[in-house]
Amino acid sequence: MKEEEILITGGAGQVGSELRLLFPNATSVTREDFDLRIEEEVQQMFKEKRPKIVIHTAAKVGGMKDNMDYPASYLEDNTLMNTLLLKYARRAGVERFIAILSSCIYPDTVDHYPLSESVSLSGPPAPANFFYAYSKRLMAIQIDAYNTQYKTKYNYVIPCNLYGTHNKEYSTRSHFPLALLTKIKNAVENKEDHIVLFGDGTPLRQFMHCRDLAQVLKIMITQKIYDNFNIATEESLSIEDIAKMGLEATGNTHLKIRYDKSKSNGQYRKDISIKKMKSIIKNYNFIPLMDGMKEVYETL
Repeated sequence: MKEEEILITGGAGQVGSELRLLFPNATSVTREDFDLRIEEEVQQMFKEKRPKIVIHTAAKVGGMKDNMDYPASYLEDNTLMNTLLLKYARRAGVERFIAILSSCIYPDTVDHYPLSESVSLSGPPAPANFFYAYSKRLMAIQIDAYNTQYKTKYNYVIPCNLYGTHNKEYSTRSHFPLALLTKIKNAVENKEDHIVLFGDGTPLRQFMHCRDLAQVLKIMITQKIYDNFNIATEESLSIEDIAKMGLEATGNTHLKIRYDKSKSNGQYRKDISIKKMKSIIKNYNFIPLMDGMKEVYETL
């Protein structure tokens, strides 16, 4: 493998930014370079860049509120990107295509946890990000179809919720760790005595530093791993426990936590199993959430 043969989509995003650090000689593209929803631009990208390996991290992503406010945009934009990239990657002779999915593809209701790869299509996803989830499910199905029809060796991974030190501008599209840490920072700066979180603090979540996902992707490429599998830490904590951890990590345990119970909790639980990953990649050590949140807070 030559780094120069790697193309990273979503190069300015959380995962793409970490991949650029790991593969400094790879080509990365952003929405300013090519609009991956437009067929002619995707064709031109493959004509110019001529990659042998594509790591597809680009996606329209956001928090629960943004997903619920703009369902058609999430479904349409992601489906267009995924379909066009696969179509023209194959036509350009791309040898490896690794797609980043999301644990939100899993059913909203199951009879056991953690969630294994075998149940990914066994029921409808959670309502809060239903349409985004289906665009990611379709990506998996498209890859399976390509491998069957065209004998490609493309694959995908399913990470848990992500956070990191890139793209730190808070908005309604922000995921929980950034939203939490931003609220803590604002409370300190405004000399407030509390932060307010949506829901009641009971839902369980896994959060993984984007650097860990990037590291696992690098291992997959260098070790020629073609399996589809979950990637996650084994920390599955309540929103309240994560909030308390955030206060401790930032040295602000004096702040109280209040809940706006008029807002939805979202999916109660969706922790994913890493049994398959551990059988493929031995002894990988993830960044502890406490350490990761401290790092992010220090960069805000």
